[in-house]
Amino acid sequence: MRFVQLCDASQPVKVAPICGETGLGVEIQSFSNPDYPLVHPDSVALHQAHYASVFPRSLHGPFGDLSPGSCDRLIREVTRQRLEFAYDYAVKLGAEHIIFHHGYVPNTNTYGGWLKRSVEFWEEFLLSKESGITFYLENLLEVDAKLMGEVLASVNHPNLKACLDLGHAFCHGKVQVHQWIEELGARIGYVHFHDNLGDQDAHLSLGQGRLPLDQICYTLEQRAPDAIWALEVGPQNLKDSLFWLETHGYLPQGEG
Repeated sequence: MRFVQLCDASQPVKVAPICGETGLGVEIQSFSNPDYPLVHPDSVALHQAHYASVFPRSLHGPFGDLSPGSCDRLIREVTRQRLEFAYDYAVKLGAEHIIFHHGYVPNTNTYGGWLKRSVEFWEEFLLSKESGITFYLENLLEVDAKLMGEVLASVNHPNLKACLDLGHAFCHGKVQVHQWIEELGARIGYVHFHDNLGDQDAHLSLGQGRLPLDQICYTLEQRAPDAIWALEVGPQNLKDSLFWLETHGYLPQGEG
């Protein structure tokens, strides 16, 4: 594990002080809502002020109704525009990491069709992007890692990796979470950590749900040792989750 970051749940006022106390980086999530800069014209200045001394920085891009592998060309174009929006704001905010959703909804597209269109989408998207920014595809409703893994392997670009969302894999997946890690391996560059009971995407504090976190952490360290671990548990649960990582020996020395 290279470092831990704190997801801010679009609440920089609450999370920036915790970043300052712990010396940890941040995942900025306000811009996952593409209307946010319209409602808050000073959004860039606001985040730069709150996170002036916080590094590294990640940005979560829009994901609602987006589909990079859609069979509809217009849907793919809207998706591209929204992802370009995220990229532009990441550059303005000095974010080195951008999280997008893989976007596949089971049984809505054929496997082969999605694979072909998604690969073409990401190959074109990456052509004009800065080499210093890495993009990550996050699972949401996918039942296993196979299709996302094939997209990443086919694009085979060093700046396109997986964001494994553990909570999503646990409550929406049909295989155990450690199997996602085994299949994706070193293609995992980023991990969203949160817990749940397996019935819904509850974003509980670590240890408050049923995820086999010790097994997951051990497997991540073996199969994806350089992945970023990002706590996506809500501001109110960040300190408890950091305590869980620390007491279980997973917080790098000097952090938290």
